[in-house]
Amino acid sequence: MAPVKKPQSSYLLFCNDRRKQVMDENPGARIGDIQKVISVQWKGLKPEEKDVYVQLAAKDKERYQQELLDNPQIDAEPDKAAHDSNACIYPLGRVRKIVQSDPDVGKISKDALIAIAKASELFAQFLGTKSYEQALYRNKRQVKGSDVTRTIQTTASLDWLREDFPDVKPTRADIAAESKAKKDQQQKEMKPLPDSSSFFKPRTAATEE
Repeated sequence: MAPVKKPQSSYLLFCNDRRKQVMDENPGARIGDIQKVISVQWKGLKPEEKDVYVQLAAKDKERYQQELLDNPQIDAEPDKAAHDSNACIYPLGRVRKIVQSDPDVGKISKDALIAIAKASELFAQFLGTKSYEQALYRNKRQVKGSDVTRTIQTTASLDWLREDFPDVKPTRADIAAESKAKKDQQQKEMKPLPDSSSFFKPRTAATEE
């Protein structure tokens, strides 16, 4: 049986309600910028306007509590792995400090911290692997900032970072390494194949014996 969906706060309900409109009004804006616009709108709501979402959140909480009563076996044993902070490489205290450096962020639950930490670890692993491949392509054993930048500039899924990491002018060492890598690749492609005629020589009596 699927787990009971947790209730949403009044602010999250407001975000879900306004996100599409704000994105349509700000095409090309980043997710962080979109969220800041929504946060400003939330703070600017009149009490009676905000109360609409407060009431919706209260109803959602009632729904959650009722579903737990109707299905007590669902949350009888929470997932220990999801709450195990030891599963994270990044220290949760540091993650919390970074997240709360945004003035629009208030309290944050442990579940959210773990999710953010794990997502950050997976992203760092992906970016590091791709950057290492860039370095290997240029016959370098050490990953440098230029490799990370080129990875961002050439990987479609990282296009949201390109404005913050503009492409850098290649150094002489980079040009030489890339040229050598291309020559090595060309030599591999031009390497002559074995003479195929040797595979079709007629069998002699000696070979038959």
